[in-house]
Amino acid sequence: MKRIKIMGLALVAIMAIGVVLAGSASASTKITMKDPLGGLASGATIAAHSVNLVTVTSAGTLECENSLLTGTLSTSGVNESTIKANSSSDEENGTFLGIPGACKTSIGAPVEIVTSKFPWLLEFKASGSAGTNEVKSEVSKGKVTFTSEFLVPELGEKNKCEFEAGKIISSFNAGSPGSPVPLEFTTTNQLFKLNKTYPNTAAICPKEGHLSGTWTVSDSNGGITVE
Repeated sequence: MKRIKIMGLALVAIMAIGVVLAGSASASTKITMKDPLGGLASGATIAAHSVNLVTVTSAGTLECENSLLTGTLSTSGVNESTIKANSSSDEENGTFLGIPGACKTSIGAPVEIVTSKFPWLLEFKASGSAGTNEVKSEVSKGKVTFTSEFLVPELGEKNKCEFEAGKIISSFNAGSPGSPVPLEFTTTNQLFKLNKTYPNTAAICPKEGHLSGTWTVSDSNGGITVE
């Protein structure tokens, strides 16, 4: 009987240790964002820039060579479990076929990307050296949304497709205290679904698309690091 009790106590102890270790592994790490002048304060404006944003659909791909997502920190950027920023604009810029602001498509037609459902909330969190960035719309029941408007040469008309996602999830290297790394986050195959209720949806719009790209973060003082 004593042996059974001792084994039971040992099992309880092992389970308790497992819970502690699991909690430690999933616990968030406090992170700090810095520019060349030091740690960022609440109210600082950051800009995430991408030169390789691609959306892959069954109908072809959309490629934007110059995308800019700006945000204003709503929390401190120093020693926080979650660093938050609010964005009121996301610009897709480039030049394709001599058209300023146009992105490239695999069908050879230029496309204009328009984002909506602002403001967006950007959240940066880390667990150890692994970080996660999430972008969500703060509009009631809103989704991160973009509309592509493109010209089909054969038809000689413009077509609009509106795509939505509950949030965009990306990953970044969070570095470690005393060992900062450049803040870059990567989006990989983020699913966007066609909004079929959008009043101007073209019949040729694909049902979904997958967004990928890498974003480099900076401010007016230069590149931003994270640790």
